[in-house]
Amino acid sequence: MKFKLSISLIALAFLLIFACKKKENPGPEEPMGSFDKQAMLVQMADALIIPAYESFKVALDSLISIYDTFKLNPDQNGLQLVKARYQKAYSTYQRCGLFELGPAESALVRSSFNVFPTDTLQIRNNISTGVYDLNLIANLDAKGLPALDYLFYGLSSNEQTIVNAFSTSAERRNYVSQLLNDMSSRINSVLTAWKGSYRNTFINSLGTDIGSSIGLLINQLNFELDYLKNAKIGIPLGKKTLGIVQPAQAEAFYSGKSKEYAIETLTAIESLYLGRGLTGSNGKGFDDYLDHLKVIYGNVTLNAAINQQFALAFSKLNSIPGTISQQVSTNPATVDAAYVELVKLLVLLKTDLPSSLGVVITYQDGDGD
Repeated sequence: MKFKLSISLIALAFLLIFACKKKENPGPEEPMGSFDKQAMLVQMADALIIPAYESFKVALDSLISIYDTFKLNPDQNGLQLVKARYQKAYSTYQRCGLFELGPAESALVRSSFNVFPTDTLQIRNNISTGVYDLNLIANLDAKGLPALDYLFYGLSSNEQTIVNAFSTSAERRNYVSQLLNDMSSRINSVLTAWKGSYRNTFINSLGTDIGSSIGLLINQLNFELDYLKNAKIGIPLGKKTLGIVQPAQAEAFYSGKSKEYAIETLTAIESLYLGRGLTGSNGKGFDDYLDHLKVIYGNVTLNAAINQQFALAFSKLNSIPGTISQQVSTNPATVDAAYVELVKLLVLLKTDLPSSLGVVITYQDGDGD
């Protein structure tokens, strides 16, 4: 009897183990049939992610072309053209910066393209010695778009002074070319991978478990919102320094485009949430997924609450007069109002959205929200 009982217990244990084991989390229980997650991923790949990278590549290639002309004969008119195309490239980057998954993660796009504040001392040292390796960790904050921000704007408010610096320094001219080539190489590798096998891998990952496409997107959406809230708004506002403002910590400090790029970043986050393509096409997004699941938040749907909070965050960002770096010193209340609304949006997107979809937030922000 004891032997039979032992066999029965062992058999029961195996049954429980196999019953609990799942290869992939299919997501939450869904009413009235399943939501077409593959259609949502196709929309995100074909209307958001690949077009965002393509758009940035076009802007970057255009910047490289005009800079090559400027480098041969630096003058004030050429510098103005370079600045205009640089600003276009930086603005366009905001729409693809949040897709740090798959090929972009392998190419270290985010850490190679937009680590700010830039290290001006390291940049000057690299230029003066002519000896540097842009692949080294030590140069992550001495390259990318923030480094160009310093090199095109940071020496002086007098454009002729900047032109003279380029005219008299072949090392400076070459350093900018190396920064541009580094970004071009990385973005080309990302696009090649997406247009190759990775797109198929991405659209066929239909679970919500860790490492799934939906899981990665939700994590990246929240990472970018955290980055917007903290690095682009909170740190300049003094949220990490006991209220002592840090205007020089703002994104695009030298060109003064911090507010515009913050709005572009929030637009990219909202587009991912809505499944809204780069051209404005409205496809399946996480909003549709939540509505399909009939998720309620208070006396409204969770989707309605999230959309309302996006609108409030946009309103407060748009209400900041001038640049963020200026306003944290002269009118911090307007910047703080935007920060508060971003915090509220982050709670919805980082807590309520993933829990409703069965997604685990795996990144660490070190923020303590």
